[in-house]
Amino acid sequence: MDRGAVSVHFDSRYLFLDLSDGRAVQFPLDWFPILQAATLAERGHFAISLDRQQLFWPEIDEDINVPALLSYQPETGRQ
Repeated sequence: MDRGAVSVHFDSRYLFLDLSDGRAVQFPLDWFPILQAATLAERGHFAISLDRQQLFWPEIDEDINVPALLSYQPETGRQ
């Protein structure tokens, strides 16, 4: 898979996802309330599935499907 996860890191506002195709993408941390509430140590303890399509945080029972995250298109217009 050319768009699999390679690594994840955070700052105070964003989740940063490094992909196997060389791209790096970011997502607002407030999209992930469990991760937002987690400690730095809990966020840092993650696993990537062998096919690089899932991210897991076992200590906080959180997982993210990479293809679903990459295909998400937030609403751009507000009325």
